[in-house]
Amino acid sequence: SMKTVIWIIWPIASWKDMVSKYISDKYNIKSYQISSELKEIAKEEGIESNRNNLILLSRKLTSIHGDEYLAKKIIESNDNELIIIVWMRQIWQISYLKEISNLILIWVSSTNRIRYNRMLTRNKWGDPLIYDEFLKIEKKDDWEWIQKISECMNLCDYMIVNNWTKIDLYREIDNTIKKIDIS
Repeated sequence: SMKTVIWIIWPIASWKDMVSKYISDKYNIKSYQISSELKEIAKEEGIESNRNNLILLSRKLTSIHGDEYLAKKIIESNDNELIIIVWMRQIWQISYLKEISNLILIWVSSTNRIRYNRMLTRNKWGDPLIYDEFLKIEKKDDWEWIQKISECMNLCDYMIVNNWTKIDLYREIDNTIKKIDIS
C-alpha cells in the first residue's frame, strides 16, 4: 500500500524543527530531514556542510540522479506507513511524491519580522544581521534558487500559523493533525 508522507514546508526561521519534533514525538511518527541525507553525502564526499555547499550539492545530485533523488532515497529506505519529511521546498518533488504516496503538505507560516527576530536570537553562523539582507535571502530562496517556496505554499493542504508562543504553536499543530486523518 502507499505510504503517507506529511511534508512540512516553511520559509527560513519559522521553527520547523520544533514543528516536526512535536508531531514526531506526540504522534509517534518518524521524521526525516532531507538536509540530513545531504549532510551524510557531503561528509562522504569530504564537502563542508554549509548552506551554499549543500544547495550546490543538492543541485548536482538532482542533475545526475533526477529531481526526486533525495525524497526517493528516504521513502525507499523506510518501512513505516506514515512518515514526516522536512526541508524540501522544491516544487518538482511535490509532483513526484504525489505519484508515489498519499502526500499531505503543511505550510508553517510566520511573518517576516517575526522570523527575522527569531533568526537574530538563534545566532546561527551565516545568518544575515540586517533586515534588508534577510529579505534578500528570502527573495533568493524564492526565485534565483530553484526552490520556489511561494509556489509550494500555494499547493499546501494545511497551514500552521506560528506567530506567537510555543503553546500556541502546539495548539495549531494539534488542530491541524486532527483534521488530517492519520489513524
